[in-house]
Amino acid sequence: MSRKMFYGSNSFIGLEEAIEAVTADSDDDRAYDLAIIPPDPSVVTDEEEGSDEEEGSDEDMVTYTLPRDVPGNIEVLVHDEDTLLSDYDSSDEEPLASKRVRRQPNIEQRQQTPAWRKCLPSYTFGHQHTSEVQDKQNAIKEQLKDQNPVQIFEKILDEEVLQLILCNSILYANQNNIHSFQLDLPDLKKFIGIFILSGYHKLPREALYWSLDEDVGVALVSRAMSRNKFREIKRYLHLVNNDEASNSRDKMFKIRSLADILMTKFNQWGVFHENISIDESMVKYYGHHPSKQFIRGKPVRFGYKNWVAASFTGYCYKFDFYCGKSLYSSDEPLGTRVVKSLLSKLDTDPKNHKVFFDNFFTSCNLLFDLRNLGYCAGTVRENRTKKCPLAAIKEMKKKERAAFDYSFDINNELLLVRWKDNSVCTIATNYDYFEPMGTVKRWCPEMRQKTDVRIPLLFENYNKGMGGVDELDQSISLYRIGNHGKKRWWVLFTYLLDMAVSNSWRLHVMSKDDPMDQLLFRRSLARYYLRQETLKRARPSSSLIEGLPQDGSSHYPRKLEKQLRCVICHARVRWECKKCLKTLCVEKSCFEKFHT
Repeated sequence: MSRKMFYGSNSFIGLEEAIEAVTADSDDDRAYDLAIIPPDPSVVTDEEEGSDEEEGSDEDMVTYTLPRDVPGNIEVLVHDEDTLLSDYDSSDEEPLASKRVRRQPNIEQRQQTPAWRKCLPSYTFGHQHTSEVQDKQNAIKEQLKDQNPVQIFEKILDEEVLQLILCNSILYANQNNIHSFQLDLPDLKKFIGIFILSGYHKLPREALYWSLDEDVGVALVSRAMSRNKFREIKRYLHLVNNDEASNSRDKMFKIRSLADILMTKFNQWGVFHENISIDESMVKYYGHHPSKQFIRGKPVRFGYKNWVAASFTGYCYKFDFYCGKSLYSSDEPLGTRVVKSLLSKLDTDPKNHKVFFDNFFTSCNLLFDLRNLGYCAGTVRENRTKKCPLAAIKEMKKKERAAFDYSFDINNELLLVRWKDNSVCTIATNYDYFEPMGTVKRWCPEMRQKTDVRIPLLFENYNKGMGGVDELDQSISLYRIGNHGKKRWWVLFTYLLDMAVSNSWRLHVMSKDDPMDQLLFRRSLARYYLRQETLKRARPSSSLIEGLPQDGSSHYPRKLEKQLRCVICHARVRWECKKCLKTLCVEKSCFEKFHT
């Protein structure tokens, strides 16, 4: 009803007075509007209901169809009929629902609404096996097949990495007014060699490596570097320019430069594994740092949390030290952001790889977001299944072993399978199937022996692809560097050094037909970096360090007091190599053959 023109308006204190005035001034050519004027904030009226004692007649029906009174004043507006007819519009009778603009959900929103069906999964983008990953592996094998452990290790810890450590260490000493401190690459390699040796040759105290006591002293270490020189290098070792990083808000700025350059070295061959696993890795630390985490129920409860993307064999491709949830700008869950961040840093086609993660990261929304980017699977928690109509966990526990249930989302192309093993587990995937069923060995208490148990295909593939980060953690923990420091980033520095050795050993295993184990690989690195000219010759039975004769440095003949057999022609000679400590003929070509 139009309110542009009105003949007059009268204000009344209550609703009853306004209705009586309208009834008394009734006119068929006029229309009346009642407007409620809001009361003042301090006015409170309890009389909002009609009296139950009065019984109204037909002529008083208007009075009883409205409340007896309302809070505030009542204003009556009187309109002329001609004005009402001129202002009338047929659109005024249209309901508001017809004029409401309905927002149609886009295609992605419609697809995120799950539609679960008990049917076989059908994917638009099926997994395609490509030869790109195998081609990369063949290229790496061809490149590294003739290289010794030291040469493979220096593909990762090359001169660029060593120069970063060397330059920042000298700069840090100069910033502290210590201009007499000198460091070169040979001394830095000896320093790293002592670190690697401390991983498998542990002593309770650092000074015992230089002890003269026969039960603890390590002659290889004391002959390579003095104790004071080692402590001086350790004191001024630095990885970043403090002047440039003083205004940085990165909690890991002390280690960030080394971490970034090592990730570049790890990925210099690209991603050459098909199965990639993403998980967290804890670095044990008990000191004070804003990024230190406490996780109850974990083997390592205190320390730095590190997100890692590694192959199923344990080769690390990418990692990211956790510095707090606030550093992630997205509103998505933390696990989703971590997975997307790590996968975005991998310079490879995601269609060539399968990514696996555990229930901390997995959600239906994440698998849907990654559907067009890669093939993923992961264990999922009960509250993240998007109300998938699977058998309840309590019901599954009552069933026999190997029972399973499944459901497929035809909109999002997601498959959820719940399987009972020792406990009930649920896996969500955007590419895999549950058939054909496989078999695994499980202990049967009734038969008192291991028997074959059926397992869905996606569980079998998940067990093969997941666990790469655990393999990396185990590889590092077996021979973790035993040298400790007081700096808050020291454990991260030794952790990165252990990771570089572990990745180098993985490359060695992949490129050799008869690879050495990790202990022998680490011993080869430590002995190579610490072997120098010695005053006493080693025992004749000491093994040869692989790669040492071919390094082309300081190989000179030295005359012996008595004759020994040549390691090449087995003739009696009085000459040996001063560095390799092997008896060789100088008159013949044995010395040259041995070193080439």
